Amino acid sequence: MKKFIQFIAAVKAVASLAFTAQVMLALVAAMFLGTDNIPVSYIWQMVFLALIYGCLQLLAFSDNYFKRMNAISRMMFLGVSMFAALALFAIAFQWFHTQNPVNWLVFAGLYAIVFFVAMFALRTVFRLSGIKYNQMLAAYKASHEEG
Repeated sequence: MKKFIQFIAAVKAVASLAFTAQVMLALVAAMFLGTDNIPVSYIWQMVFLALIYGCLQLLAFSDNYFKRMNAISRMMFLGVSMFAALALFAIAFQWFHTQNPVNWLVFAGLYAIVFFVAMFALRTVFRLSGIKYNQMLAAYKASHEEG
């Protein structure tokens, strides 16, 4: 039961961030499209996509499932899996005319841009926080070696 609750808490944390990012992207898109609201049906779609993303991220980055996969492979697994989920949503909820191959190229291109920018930003944050924590650890060790 404890592992299940930890899993739910982890999915909730990731899904909350993903939902916030989706709402921000939707608001930017709405601004460019000249509207000032997001339909409730879109909000529900974003909630479910955020939950799917939370589960996929935990699956991709947990050592419980992929013990020998490197970070780049895990990111690519996440990217491809999430693209598949988005494609299913695009078809199911008719986000665009799915019979037109050009629409799929635009959709895939926009997804790739957003995905790679997000992954670059996350890697940068992790590297910077790693540097910060290494410096804090070094300072802690130095302060305890003196005394």
